[in-house]
Amino acid sequence: MKHFIAITLLVTPLLAIADATTTEESCKVMDVTSISYIDNVQQVDDADVGAIYKAKTDKVLAFAKEHKLEDFSIISQDATVSGNCCGSYGIQVSTNYTITYKPSYAAFTALQKHSGSGMVSTYRVGMDSCQEK
Repeated sequence: MKHFIAITLLVTPLLAIADATTTEESCKVMDVTSISYIDNVQQVDDADVGAIYKAKTDKVLAFAKEHKLEDFSIISQDATVSGNCCGSYGIQVSTNYTITYKPSYAAFTALQKHSGSGMVSTYRVGMDSCQEK
């Protein structure tokens, strides 16, 4: 009987730690944010849309590093080039990024104020994985 009590006292805390670890690992909440940029390029013949796209991507990566966005990742990105629709520019280069990072209201504010993006939209995912089952 003494051995049973000793084993129970030893195993019970280990089970509690294992349960906490499982809950912690399965509870992964992230902010998902979309940012968009538009560049009007007057000189169509000299336009290097690939360089514009790369520069914007580098800008997003630098922003994340500068503002210390935890667990930052670009999960999708796209670029579109369109012709002159209104007579005020040669072409328009639109770049869009969907990024994820550890939840942070301050990061959303920083993106709105300092990313240079014309549009910032965010939502939070994974909260349902944190509910006790």
